[in-house]
Amino acid sequence: MASHRFTVGQMVRLVSTTGLSPAAAVTYTVQAPMPAYQNSPQYRLWNAELHQGRVALERDLEAAGSQ
Repeated sequence: MASHRFTVGQMVRLVSTTGLSPAAAVTYTVQAPMPAYQNSPQYRLWNAELHQGRVALERDLEAAGSQ
């Protein structure tokens, strides 16, 4: 089972926004790790500024810098 690279509270960025609404946030805070999907860990994410939540695969995320 794959281990999670990002930790709760860490800021992450979507690697690609292709196919997302132009109003979708690009950076999020990791709220919780989730079980892997298709051998890639997943995360529950939240953007407080836009009040947007989403679930994303680890392969679709990168660290957004220091918190």
